Amino acid sequence: MAKKIQFPYEIKQLTPAEDELAKKYYKDYTRPFLRIGPSGYFGMAGLGDHIQDIYNMEVRPDDVWVTSFSRSGTTWLQELVWLVANDLDFDRAVKEPRSVRYNYIEYPTQIAEVKRDEPPRAGGRKATENDFRDAHALPSPRFIKSHLPLCHLPPQLLDTAKVFYIARDPRDVAVSFFFMHKMFRYFDEGVQFTDFWQLFKKDLLLHTPIFAHIEEAWQRRNHPNLMFLFYEEMQNDLLGVIDRVCKFLNKDYSQEQKMKLAEHLSFDSMASRDTNKAQNTELKFYRKGKAGKWMEYFDTPELVRDANDYVDKHLMNTDLRFPTVE
Repeated sequence: MAKKIQFPYEIKQLTPAEDELAKKYYKDYTRPFLRIGPSGYFGMAGLGDHIQDIYNMEVRPDDVWVTSFSRSGTTWLQELVWLVANDLDFDRAVKEPRSVRYNYIEYPTQIAEVKRDEPPRAGGRKATENDFRDAHALPSPRFIKSHLPLCHLPPQLLDTAKVFYIARDPRDVAVSFFFMHKMFRYFDEGVQFTDFWQLFKKDLLLHTPIFAHIEEAWQRRNHPNLMFLFYEEMQNDLLGVIDRVCKFLNKDYSQEQKMKLAEHLSFDSMASRDTNKAQNTELKFYRKGKAGKWMEYFDTPELVRDANDYVDKHLMNTDLRFPTVE
């Protein structure tokens, strides 16, 4: 057995004031939340327990990994990637949940300490059948999902396997992430978006800071084993993205086949197969499938200005730019 590599980044607890504020919203967590590495990524205590195990996961040459900051179009991209890699097996894609087809490796590390099961899910759905603990036992080729930043994933990942990363305008992410926190009952229903936005800006939410997360992948976008995509690109030119994914995975399909895939990936088609039957449309897993709608929720001139200032400040020293939706 290969000797484990030491996880190279500092793991420290939030300050008492930060931890108190986070626990005001994240219910049922008793241990202190964490900051990890120089970017200070926010994580639950369970991630600190197991991050070295994740960092030391075996990576296989025929693995396909889909990574992102949460609510950036991950599910959409997962479906596209899996179908391209699996000879457009639509029957299996409909019958077999993504929670079976993809191993969401870090999911158990998000469990609240007072819970005896998985983090709560809307509609009774299970997020994943497998995780980092049993990834080694899965047959190849494996399809793996993670919302961890690249620096927390196995260091040999990009030099070994095919990796996708999808990014989305952080203002749209914030809105979708807000409803996700309610849908999965991380936060109480009464929490307001204005409170959530303050936590988002202070990097007191799972996976934050978002710009560091995206920038890590953006800086590696020219690596031959990494495909960096924008959610907005998929909205603007889904067929073009399908072509790129096919080329990246060395697959060749007819135009008719790719048109059928695009139809399968349409918002209405994806939403119709969603097993979450929540009555509140805002709390459904597939909410609206649109980019650039964040201003509907930043509903005062002050909030709009604050959101724009937040994005402008973080883009100031990078060539990263989020596409507009045509």
